[in-house]
Amino acid sequence: AMTTDEIEKYFGSIEKVAEFFCITSEAVYQWRNRPGRLIPKGRAAEAAYRTEGGLIFHPDLYEKPNSNEVTK
Repeated sequence: AMTTDEIEKYFGSIEKVAEFFCITSEAVYQWRNRPGRLIPKGRAAEAAYRTEGGLIFHPDLYEKPNSNEVTK
């Protein structure tokens, strides 16, 4: 995953996360309200790329489960 907890731990603070993405701290705090505390997919991919794998992007965690596809 790339949760707000993981990215905060990696950078050391919300402020440093915000600085990394050139966004406000408030925007980063908003990510905590997302399902699973996952940071937005695009930001996760960007972080993995820019930290050269220091942070891992798991695209499978962003796929929405399809509960409609239950076949008997």
